[in-house]
Amino acid sequence: MLTMTDKLKVVLTMMAMQMMSASAASRRTVRMAFASTSSIRIRDISGTSFRDNIKTFRQVTASTADIISEGNTSSSPKSSSLHTVMVKRNRQSQHFREGAPLIFGNSIAATFSENGYDDSIPLGSLVAVYVGRDDAQKKKGKKYKKTPSNEPVYTHTNYDSSEAAQYHSTINNSQLIGYGVYNPHSMYRVRILMHATQHPVLAKESKKKQKQRVEDHDSAILKSILERKMSDAMNLRLAMNLPSESTDTYRLVNGEGDGCSGLAVDIIGGSTAIVMSSAAWCEVHKEAIVAVLEGLLKDHPSYDGADIEIIWRNTPSRLKQDGYELSFENQESEEDDTAVIATESSVKYLTYPYSNGQKTGFYCDQRDNRLMVAEYCRDKRVLDLCCYNGGFALNAMVQGAAESIGVDSSQDAVDAATANAKENDLDPAKISFVRDDIAAYMKSAMNQEEEFDVIVLDPPKLAPNLSTLDKASRKYHALNRDAMNLINRDKGGLLLTCTCSAAMTQKDGGQYFLNMVNGAGLSAKRRVTLLRVNGAAPCHTQSPASFPAGAYLTAALFHVGPVGS
Repeated sequence: MLTMTDKLKVVLTMMAMQMMSASAASRRTVRMAFASTSSIRIRDISGTSFRDNIKTFRQVTASTADIISEGNTSSSPKSSSLHTVMVKRNRQSQHFREGAPLIFGNSIAATFSENGYDDSIPLGSLVAVYVGRDDAQKKKGKKYKKTPSNEPVYTHTNYDSSEAAQYHSTINNSQLIGYGVYNPHSMYRVRILMHATQHPVLAKESKKKQKQRVEDHDSAILKSILERKMSDAMNLRLAMNLPSESTDTYRLVNGEGDGCSGLAVDIIGGSTAIVMSSAAWCEVHKEAIVAVLEGLLKDHPSYDGADIEIIWRNTPSRLKQDGYELSFENQESEEDDTAVIATESSVKYLTYPYSNGQKTGFYCDQRDNRLMVAEYCRDKRVLDLCCYNGGFALNAMVQGAAESIGVDSSQDAVDAATANAKENDLDPAKISFVRDDIAAYMKSAMNQEEEFDVIVLDPPKLAPNLSTLDKASRKYHALNRDAMNLINRDKGGLLLTCTCSAAMTQKDGGQYFLNMVNGAGLSAKRRVTLLRVNGAAPCHTQSPASFPAGAYLTAALFHVGPVGS
């Protein structure tokens, strides 16, 4: 007869074998046809099929639980009862009630599960979030021990049906904040997806499903929340005239700004929806997210009869920060260079959303800034530094610039920008793209005494976090100083300088970045005048309750005065 240890080894071996088998079939395209003339296709190019893996994990985990409880007739069966998180009643919980979407571990007083798990609420579980009374955290339960990494300490109580009445009384006498998803491994223990004060009807319906023990009510509640959030996001974009005749590429869902923390969806060319997952709950609930998105696109008034493909991507580094690591290495696959034409402000771009290389997609956050600068470029000589696919240079030429030069260190970017210029029938004698380090290019241009009327400086993220801010600031300073030295010396000109580093954008309410530019002007001995400060395009929505945490892009337009002015 197998011992308990032997049985566990067998189960864990089964789990590994089944999940490896599931991963082997991870790269696939599923075509789904509807009764209407439109269709949705799904392609997962994230490198691992967690949809299959999580099912395997749940099945095998259930088997493990059966082995552990074998011979214990008093153990309660597991159920799908919704889990509960009680947050502390303090000033911080007031922020949650007012719409803040992220709950840190040190804000939690206690967690509860009815017929659930002894140790913790499982990763990705839907939870109801309440503000409890002071005695809520005094209930007996398994207490988390403080770890060397200063993990928060709060109790988790798993109660059975015989104890339900007293706990239901505590929960029902508390104030419902909303519903979210739980992650025991992340600094963000709960990402709230629906606040009761903002969606009172949906909150009431969700509580009703929970109390009536509707079959698989946690999945039903999550589906209802996702449907509401994505529908609201769609209607918001329609109110912004997105899509339109001149723009078919935009952000449909923008994380916390649309109440879906960790989830973003871009529409490319009116034919492709790219889902970007950066939170563990998105990976766990991939199937539900894709199903809701399918329904939304099928019923979208702008895509009647359209052939839409959904592409799933994830960001391993962001998932790792969320306490979630992908289990399998990306499988080798043939590069798919199928191009999708994206149109923004009537300018066409060749994008490659199926590619695993650098030329993957399109950044639509600079849409309004590209158009804004282009309006000042008629008959001007324009320099687009870190041009990527040539967006600023292309818009400048369409608006009548005399000449545009784009510079980028990536050959893929230069090739893409050159192809985009051809796609828009622009004169190759007036627009060109160069592969070079922008610092080296500017130094060479200064030695040759070149001058420009308009310069755009849009470098990649130089300050990924606060610890790198000082070093990044010196780099930004040097780049801006050199760019100013290339502005027309006799007449002056315009400089649009950007940072996509949230640490830089948010520091001192944005003043830190502006001070850096002013310092660069002093070093260049050029007078600078601030004309305007922009952020990302409005389809990159933000939650006022968490602002400026969602702000990452600053695009500041300066006039650089003549030499000696």
